[in-house]
Amino acid sequence: MKTSVLVALVVVILVFGFYLRAKYEKTRQFKTVGEFTQWLATEAVKDAQENNHVSLDYTPQSIQKVEQILGDLHDRYVKKHASISASGLGSAYGAYIGEVIRAGSEMGER
Repeated sequence: MKTSVLVALVVVILVFGFYLRAKYEKTRQFKTVGEFTQWLATEAVKDAQENNHVSLDYTPQSIQKVEQILGDLHDRYVKKHASISASGLGSAYGAYIGEVIRAGSEMGER
């Protein structure tokens, strides 16, 4: 009896989780590519802090930190492919580097 209740509870939680995820993804609309790139860069900053305990500050020096994170990500991916969303994280960190370059070029224009 306990097992069937537990299984039913897990199924309900999973269905609800998928519903919330689908709803969230539908509401995330970007008006421009730049807006999307900034969002991806922000996700990279969050990932760096939460999963690698590294603070990224949009300076050229922070790109070395990104290089280390991506190297570690590659090593983990080689060991266990299914455990990492390499393309998503690669895109996020690529966007971060692009935002660092863009910010640097805007500073040079002043």
